[in-house]
Amino acid sequence: MTIRGMSRRRIAVVGFAFALLYALWIAWPYLAAIVVRDAAVTTWVSVAAAPIGGYTTNPLYPGARVGADGRIATIADSRADQRELARAHAELVHATANATAQQLLVDGLRSGIEAREKHATGYAATFGQDLDSAIAGAKASLVSLQQRLKLAQAEADRLAKLKASGLVSQSALDTTHANVATLEQQIAEANAALARVSKRQRASSSGVFLLEDGNNGNAAFQNLTDAKLRLVQAEASLTQYAAEREAAQGVLDAAQKAYDKSRSLDIAVPPGAMVWSLISGPGAAVQPGSPVVSWVDCRVLLVDAPVSDVEISLLRGGAAADVVIEGERKARRGSVMLTRGSAGTLGLPDLAAVAKGRRPGLGQVIVKLDAGADDMRDCPIGHAAYVDFPDVGILQIIRGRLRL
Repeated sequence: MTIRGMSRRRIAVVGFAFALLYALWIAWPYLAAIVVRDAAVTTWVSVAAAPIGGYTTNPLYPGARVGADGRIATIADSRADQRELARAHAELVHATANATAQQLLVDGLRSGIEAREKHATGYAATFGQDLDSAIAGAKASLVSLQQRLKLAQAEADRLAKLKASGLVSQSALDTTHANVATLEQQIAEANAALARVSKRQRASSSGVFLLEDGNNGNAAFQNLTDAKLRLVQAEASLTQYAAEREAAQGVLDAAQKAYDKSRSLDIAVPPGAMVWSLISGPGAAVQPGSPVVSWVDCRVLLVDAPVSDVEISLLRGGAAADVVIEGERKARRGSVMLTRGSAGTLGLPDLAAVAKGRRPGLGQVIVKLDAGADDMRDCPIGHAAYVDFPDVGILQIIRGRLRL
């Protein structure tokens, strides 16, 4: 073998060695993941904040499960401001007093109207009876006067005949004629009186009670009308006061609820969630919006897989992923939920656990798994896992790195 041939062989061996070392360097994260299982089972972390200012009371501790009521902690403040509640209570007392006083006024007016109605009804009945008696008396008097007139006229006719015979003096005849004229005048007055009484009777049937001297006799009914008008006005005021009382009651109820909430209010999260960390311990003072406790939902099961940027470039959302959790022998099938390059990976503020293989220069793939009943019960967050993407092999990674 010549010296030139030996040099070529050495160059080929050195080139192959360099190529092999480069391939191992490129594929090392993939190979290390298989051996080390550097991924981690995780899920999203949610932080429950204090809705009011006060003190943390009866919180659930890490690992505890939230019950059906959803309560994870209670914020209590025994020194809550009661001024609005006291003001609302005073307004209700004032509105209730107004409504009660107005109700008493309405009840009094109603009782007075009942008495006035009885009085007016009795007055109308008595007035009608008086008119009936007056009409009957006038008619009887008129009949009597008419009969007397007939007798007087007969007497005058008889005396006139006797006067013609010279048996009666002129003065006796004049006296008889005067008596006839008087009776005629009395009959005319009786007719006029009967007409007036009849007119008053017709007017009374229309509610107009005229007295004998022509004055108005409707004072009882006018008082009744005035009382009814005052009752209508009083009832309108009562309706207003009742509405104000109901409004004051609503304001008091709202103030009571607000006070109860400011005094003690539960922090609620979805039932079945697990307490991840207790940020504010029992008795700690908190302000509205201060973080109190963090929690996770074990029904949402994720895997944080550290992956090289080259492999991330080959993955797409929804791509298949085979996951083996530490302690299990059977692989689970998941899907790629999101990918992050090495410059912007998610950490503990967002995830409950991060992969132990996480280091600068590695990207991130979040794989979604379907949680089973055992997972929701045991909640294997933080367990190590191995993730393989069957659609991406080592040769594809090398070709991607070499841009072939």
